[in-house]
Amino acid sequence: MRKKIPYGKQNFEWVIMQNYYYIDRTEYIEKLESLNETNIVFLRPRKFGKTLFLDTLSKYYDINYADKFDALFKDLYIGKNPTPLKNSYYILYMNFSGVQTEDRDVLIRSFKSVLITSLTTFNEQYDKNIIIKEEYTEPADILREFLAASKKRLDKPIYLLIDEYDHFANELLSFNLDLFKDSVTKHGFVRKFYEEIKKGTQTIIERLFMTGVSPIMLDSLTSGFNITMSITTKPEFNEMLGFKEEEVKELLEYYDIYSEKLLKEMQENYNGYRFNIKAKNRVYNPDMVFYFIIEYLREQMPPEKIIDDNIMSDYKKVQNLFSLGELLGVKIDKNNKKELTEKEKQEEKESPKKIIGKLLNEILLTGRTTLPELTTMFNPGKRIEIKDIKSLLFYLGFMTFEKEGLRTYLKIPNYSMKKIFSEYFTEYIEERLTEYIDTDEIENAIITILEDGKIEPFAKEIENLLSKMDNRIFMGLDEKYIKAIMYSYLVLTPYAMVKMEYPVENGYIDIVMFKRYEEVPYEAIIEVKYIKQKEYTEEKLKRKIKEAKEQIEKYKKSYELNSKNETMKKFIIIFVGKEAKYVEEVK
Repeated sequence: MRKKIPYGKQNFEWVIMQNYYYIDRTEYIEKLESLNETNIVFLRPRKFGKTLFLDTLSKYYDINYADKFDALFKDLYIGKNPTPLKNSYYILYMNFSGVQTEDRDVLIRSFKSVLITSLTTFNEQYDKNIIIKEEYTEPADILREFLAASKKRLDKPIYLLIDEYDHFANELLSFNLDLFKDSVTKHGFVRKFYEEIKKGTQTIIERLFMTGVSPIMLDSLTSGFNITMSITTKPEFNEMLGFKEEEVKELLEYYDIYSEKLLKEMQENYNGYRFNIKAKNRVYNPDMVFYFIIEYLREQMPPEKIIDDNIMSDYKKVQNLFSLGELLGVKIDKNNKKELTEKEKQEEKESPKKIIGKLLNEILLTGRTTLPELTTMFNPGKRIEIKDIKSLLFYLGFMTFEKEGLRTYLKIPNYSMKKIFSEYFTEYIEERLTEYIDTDEIENAIITILEDGKIEPFAKEIENLLSKMDNRIFMGLDEKYIKAIMYSYLVLTPYAMVKMEYPVENGYIDIVMFKRYEEVPYEAIIEVKYIKQKEYTEEKLKRKIKEAKEQIEKYKKSYELNSKNETMKKFIIIFVGKEAKYVEEVK
């Protein structure tokens, strides 16, 4: 019987015993044990398998699972190479993803409820009756009393597993910065809670493994909880979560759907994550891989939605992230310079929204941004810098490491993340228009390109959008910015893969649309030119037309485009100010 696909599954025992496909990561149990540090923090983007890995650790080290060890692990690396510490601990597991954050009272009550549930589960799991002082107001007091009693009652140490340690903090940062500071800084209840964990590591807690998405709380907790090692960017743990290329290929072959075309689409959509610049391999987002395979098996074609709605809701946190930059105030990186340039001094005076808008534009236009140094600790009490926003984009999975010469960059890892950036960018643009626009008309115009091979309706819709831009915003627009706007709407279609500055043998195409489904009639390349209104002359327009046509003629000679000669439409759009002055299909 063919194995089931474990999309969204987080219980290791269930995955193994109920015949789900499992990609073995148990060699990392051995690697974790070999570290000198016993208290570890490991951060990864959402939907990367953190909870399943924690549950794997739980089942491996739990004294209650000694009699199930062979059934669960015999076919895996760690079953064939067990460590001395297997089935040696009482497992205390806490997951803070469900903490509610409406106000301070709700936050403390919800945090306390998660703690009490975890301690009660512990008692039930091991048939203990260790006292839980539920009447205490402070979670730290409840934990202190429980650990003190545990030391007297338990014959073996505790392995503490904490999942989503930062989940509620990330939510607070997007709408209630004061409550965040009140909760996690010097006298906050969360800080006191982790101080008790630290004391517990000196008595009954022998090992700790903590996961989350960002290090947003680590600086605030450091003074009281300075006992952990972060292995987030250690190259030897780059592939502890996520799938390697050969593993995705094996998956497709196992389910009898492998083709080079399908593997290439999955590679473009879900691959590209590298969590250390020295890491050899890039990895795929595992949940997105499983989602794609499930949908393909159901429809026998790639899903229209490249990103599942469940995953999209998590990854749309980027909107909150940029709101955070606006809330805290953003300043530019000084790159360790003693003196700022005149341009940097001017940027320092600009509003956070404008600086963040520039960052969005840079990322969309180039696919990357410089990052001299990754921020590993965040202090929301200070004015946040652009490098901090960029670093959070890395931790959340929107960007990943790239090296070119001596420079380190962050780049968008794959097409699915480009779609999320583009969706946010279109919202960013629409919020700054003087009048409402009907995006349904833009979507219909995009379908007209692919279905009828006509670009005039799309050019007219972009012209309509530009006409509703506040003149103060439009003053800074240039050819690249207009291309970014066009791309951000085009990329949202499910029927084509849309590329900007696409490399071919004879140059870089401004925008190209490759169809995702055979029934889509047309593909397109679009050459975009721009003339400022005050600089417009008929002669200049003719030169731009001639230049665009010469470029398209060069692109047509490339092998990739020449092989699509019957379906590939070639278009020129030349904007003069806000007007799509010249639109032509080049035969």
